[in-house]
Amino acid sequence: MQSRSELLQSAWLPLLLGLLTREVFSFWTGHPYDFELWVRLGYAMLHGGDPYGSLPPAPGLSFANPYNIRDTSTIAYLPFWPLVTGLMYILYSNLSVTDNLAYYFLLKQPIILGDLALAYLLYSYVKARKARSAGWVLRFWVFSPFTIILSGVWGMFDSIAMAFIVLSMMASRWLKRSAWAGLGTFAKSIPVIYAIPLSINKSRTWQSLLVSITLPVTLSISIFVAMGWSFPAITSALTYTVTRWGESMSLWDGLFYFEFLGIMPTPTQIASTIAGAVWIPALIIVTVVACRKFRLDTDYGLVQALILVTLGFLLFKARITEQYALYLLALSALDVAIWNPRRRPILLATMVTVIIYLVTNNYFLIRFLLPTFPIALQLEGSLAVTIGPGRLAANFMTASAFTFLNIWYLVEVLRGKEPSSSIQHSIE
Repeated sequence: MQSRSELLQSAWLPLLLGLLTREVFSFWTGHPYDFELWVRLGYAMLHGGDPYGSLPPAPGLSFANPYNIRDTSTIAYLPFWPLVTGLMYILYSNLSVTDNLAYYFLLKQPIILGDLALAYLLYSYVKARKARSAGWVLRFWVFSPFTIILSGVWGMFDSIAMAFIVLSMMASRWLKRSAWAGLGTFAKSIPVIYAIPLSINKSRTWQSLLVSITLPVTLSISIFVAMGWSFPAITSALTYTVTRWGESMSLWDGLFYFEFLGIMPTPTQIASTIAGAVWIPALIIVTVVACRKFRLDTDYGLVQALILVTLGFLLFKARITEQYALYLLALSALDVAIWNPRRRPILLATMVTVIIYLVTNNYFLIRFLLPTFPIALQLEGSLAVTIGPGRLAANFMTASAFTFLNIWYLVEVLRGKEPSSSIQHSIE
């Protein structure tokens, strides 16, 4: 087995090129909702603001003000990301340069480095199990337009959370596996869906699950108490996220699109809440199926179980955004690289579909130019008037295609059989 230094040496060129590609876009692009929120968040952390209350524009730093009563300028994450943005603001405030682009550059660095760290971890995981495919998985991740846009342009940090999950998958002791899984949830709450599959082992399942759940909760409560933030505010924000519905990169988009066309009435509050919460019992059922079908003490079984859980989440969650696909794509890349190369068409078709949705949903990426080109807002407004209905139709068709690919993949996973050469491991 290669050492860490040997692994890094053979991966450094793609990682360097990936870093340079992302950095080219890092300081002058950003999502007008999400990245603007990070701009405000970092500033608020050092000026007495509550991340879970409405955040006002950051003086001299904000570049957009797209928020309203429905989409307020507040976050629905655990405290990990506020701490990171606050640290970046501290670094910025200690620079001799006060250009807002320097602040944007710093905010992107944890995101970009997290994405490249995930690429290296995927590479390391494959290298240890099927060395000849490791280079492919590294290039697939580093040079994908989707991951470049998500990290270097958009400024979304899901790769950090997924990196913790891959570290958990690679751990050989139950405490390490549980801790890494808990940190993944702390970074962004979506990885909580993996808590059960990552916790099951021969002798310490309940202890493992307890650690993976209580670690992010304990860290969050400690930070809330130390910072004096409002507990009701985060409860409200997380509840809204759990049951939220609307435009979605899935068949659930039909609820929004058919309402737009006048085919369906506007759902009542109760109906929308039920639709928004149906994924929870559905995911419990999918998780039980995954844990019963696959041997979680093998690499193959664990990866297949995590893929199945991810697909259940993507199919039943009422609001799926582009970044949620990252979790499926990372796990699918491992699956294709090591065990099921015949599934590569599904992986590539899914990647292309997500990229198309990302481009059309974000008005051909024009909105990402707003940090340095204010005219982008007017251009997007003009496009909204001229191609608005067409854009919504394209989104619905692409979202439907994404759901079809998810179902296809789910069937493939359920039909799959564990290879005799699958590596078995025991969690101590």
